[in-house]
Amino acid sequence: MVGFIILAVLSFAAAVGVVAARTPVHSALYLIGNVVTLAVFYLLLNAEFMAAAQVIVYAGAIMVLFLFVVTLLTAGKEERERSEGLPGQRALSGFLAITAGVLLAGVAVRYSAGPSVRPFASGYGSLPAMGRLLWGPGFDYLAVVALMLLTAALAVLVLNRAVDDGRRPAKVKEDPS
Repeated sequence: MVGFIILAVLSFAAAVGVVAARTPVHSALYLIGNVVTLAVFYLLLNAEFMAAAQVIVYAGAIMVLFLFVVTLLTAGKEERERSEGLPGQRALSGFLAITAGVLLAGVAVRYSAGPSVRPFASGYGSLPAMGRLLWGPGFDYLAVVALMLLTAALAVLVLNRAVDDGRRPAKVKEDPS
């Protein structure tokens, strides 16, 4: 029980670090820490396949994709940097996020069903059970998540394209003669 509490505190600290980090790269590193703690949770539940998939897929592939998108997003950022649109918007968004978190925690505590005493099904977390979940009725959800990741990567490319707002002088073609 003490190990579970320590792991929960580490997971929560890493999740707070994801949100509070000033740079996207640090945020990604905190997210990797959170993913690893979740993998250890899966190991505690005897779901070894889920733990391995958590580390390989999320800490590996998804983080590489995320860092690739971050590097595309921040390339030439100094040229496109704009001032804050509304005064005080950061403070207001922080207040609203904390308020929403407190309200959600209150609802979760009030309507919690208590601990489950039901044992896990046989083969829980095994490779055949996960295969049946992923390629069975759950395949639609997997395809939707893949489509969402692709759409997000394409959106970053579109939103990051250079916009000529007339501030930079036009490039002059040199005369070859």
